Formats: sequence, C-alpha cells, structure tokens
Amino acid sequence: MEIDEIKKKKEFSRLPDSIVARAAEISKGDVKEARSLLRKYFGVFLTNKVLKGKGSFDDLLKAHMSSKKRDYDKFYREIFGDDKNVGSIVDLGAGMNGFSYGYLKDILGDVEYVAVEAAGQEVDHMNEHFFNNKFSGMAVVGDLFEIDEIKSLLETEKRPRVVFLFQVVDALENLERDFSKKFISEISKECEKIVLTLPTESLGGRKKFAVQRKWITDFLEENFSIEKDFKANGERVIIIRK
Repeated sequence: MEIDEIKKKKEFSRLPDSIVARAAEISKGDVKEARSLLRKYFGVFLTNKVLKGKGSFDDLLKAHMSSKKRDYDKFYREIFGDDKNVGSIVDLGAGMNGFSYGYLKDILGDVEYVAVEAAGQEVDHMNEHFFNNKFSGMAVVGDLFEIDEIKSLLETEKRPRVVFLFQVVDALENLERDFSKKFISEISKECEKIVLTLPTESLGGRKKFAVQRKWITDFLEENFSIEKDFKANGERVIIIRK
C-alpha cells in the first residue's frame, strides 16, 4: 500500500494518513513523487533538531524554517497592540509555534492556546513544553483539509477566538487550488479574528519577492474587514475579521 511505503521515511512517519493519501493521489501512486511533494511542504521544516526536539524554546523556533526569522515579542505585540480581549488562540498549521507561548503569555496573560499540526513529532515536543512549563496550551495532530473537524475543534474553545494561519495559504493552494478561500470562509464562522501571514522571501532568505497575491488579497478585501496589514521579517501579516 502506497501510504505505508511513503511513511517508512522518518520525517513522514507521523503525518496523518489522510495527508499522505492526498499526496499519493496527486502523484498517481508514485511513492517517490509523493515523498517529494510531502518533503516540499512538510519535510523541509522537519530538520533533525526539530524531529529530536532538543534545545531551548528559542533554539527550536530558530530551527524551524517558518519561524526562524521572527522576533516573537515584537511580532505578537504588533499583532495584538492594545487589544488584550482574547479568550483563546487556535494556531492552524502551527509548526513549532507552540514554543513561542511564553511571548504570548507576556502580552496576553495565561491565554488558552491550541496548536494544530500535521507532524506528530512536533505535536509531542510542544505538549512536553506546555507540561514542563505549566502553560495553558495543548497541541493536537490535525489535517487542515478536514474542515469539519477543524470547525468542531474551534467550537470548543473560549471566545473571543483568534486563529493563526502563519505561512499556511501557499501549502493549501499547492495541494488544492482555491481551497484556502473555502477554508478561510468556513473557519471565520467560528472565530472573531484570523491572523494570516504570507512569505515575502524564500525560505532560505536569499530571494525576496513581491507578495501581491491579488487572488487572495482581493478575496479578503471583498469578504472581510482588514484590521491590520504590515510586513515584518520576511512576512506580510494580514489580520481580518468579519
């Protein structure tokens, strides 16, 4: 079975079967191509340090390609400003963001935080971090393409709910065209605010590129109120509400 064969690779061994099956379908059952697809959107982030989960919280944030350049204190202060009325944060496609909870706590207090991440290794490391530091956080394995499950999870969290979608849109689009529009529309029904980011440079930081993304920015402007739109450390941050 292609799924079992694909998951023999360590970096894919803890991904949900639904995600691996989708990659296998796109690649028409070619195991090598499916692994290449998964490596592009998951494996590139799963360095040995991330998989092992060893080091300080800052070390691990810097080891993950999507979070390595963020100054989390400034990043979160720019996002929340004077608005401390946050009941819970649900971080979709979290990567290792759970290790930044201490920065959130400094700004928002003991806020409830849920990280939804596909890689089981990252989920385990974040949960260990929350437990060891007595943080009000938890991490769960999830597939963002299972929209009903994501909405059900959101429904259980304390209001006002804030959703993080950090550098997730491109990954969704590359697996299914226009899925991100549907996804944002659906989850917006269960939260008060969505914070999404788009990369403005390549993962390695060697190549900068304009992030016009008119297909997504036009959609957001037509369907939501744009609360903030700013750039910081290789990302464009857009905060929306209904």
